[in-house]
Amino acid sequence: MLGTLRLLLALAVAVSHAGMHLGGINPGAVAVIGFYLISGYVMAGLIRRHYAQSPAASAFYLDRAIRLLPQYLFYILLTLAWHLYSRADNYFLSRSPGPVDLFNNLFVVPLNYYMFNGSDRYTLIPPAWSLGAEVQFYLLAPLVVLWPKRLLAVGLLGLVAYVAALAGFINSEWFGYRLLPGVLLFFLLGAYLQHLHYQHSQRAQALTAVSAALAALAMGLLHLNGTLHQPYNLETLLGLMLGIVLLQLLATRARARWDDFAGDLSYGVFLNHFLIIWVVYPQGIGAGQLQVFIALCIAFSLLTQRYIERPLLKRRHSLRRAA
Repeated sequence: MLGTLRLLLALAVAVSHAGMHLGGINPGAVAVIGFYLISGYVMAGLIRRHYAQSPAASAFYLDRAIRLLPQYLFYILLTLAWHLYSRADNYFLSRSPGPVDLFNNLFVVPLNYYMFNGSDRYTLIPPAWSLGAEVQFYLLAPLVVLWPKRLLAVGLLGLVAYVAALAGFINSEWFGYRLLPGVLLFFLLGAYLQHLHYQHSQRAQALTAVSAALAALAMGLLHLNGTLHQPYNLETLLGLMLGIVLLQLLATRARARWDDFAGDLSYGVFLNHFLIIWVVYPQGIGAGQLQVFIALCIAFSLLTQRYIERPLLKRRHSLRRAA
């Protein structure tokens, strides 16, 4: 029963980009870690149910493409048309787009490496850098998530990268929050929790408690060391602590239609909120405008989910039946 949680996380991302922070904490960054955990959990379950045989990996990739690309392509084309017409100038649209810029936006993954390739200076959907990390996890998932030993081994490598980022040995923002080597830990932690739920193992509760306790302990140690407020250390640890607890509490509850509907809206909100900010609120969003902003995000998501994504659901379902 994760749909409502996904929508709330998407709204947290949108609100953070509207400039709303909580006591210096970026709620959008906390939400991104929650998304990673949920994605790992859901993809492990999806592969286990429908794509467990190795020849079915290509069908899994097509399933994910049909899920992600239609709304994504619609919003990047809409944003591109608006930018070419308006000639608006901001950090993420700071130049006229060239072929490389269009390639980066079309194929998503290069946006995750903006710190090396400069793609953030022309990003039609700025949060899509995290979508690039998720796509890379999708490529890896069929090779890892169904084999607990393999999952734990790769997860250990992710843990080493994440701890190194927390400790400041490598860039805490890049490797603890944005790039796959560090955030792989969160995807695989969600996948392993799904494995334990599938096995009806009581260790799921222990994994949740230990993960949350270690995150709290790390926050305390980093606070004493004076490095808790290095970029995104606090947010990623909060996201881990809260996200794993919510995932444990909600994931095994019975599905409901209204919850699935809320989850369907989350992706559109994630994709459309920057365009709404740029077009409707170019001077910024005040506290009194926040409710209207959220309503616009949900309304546009409702339209694109209804008329762009939903017609393709039968194709995804037929893939799963065939696999």
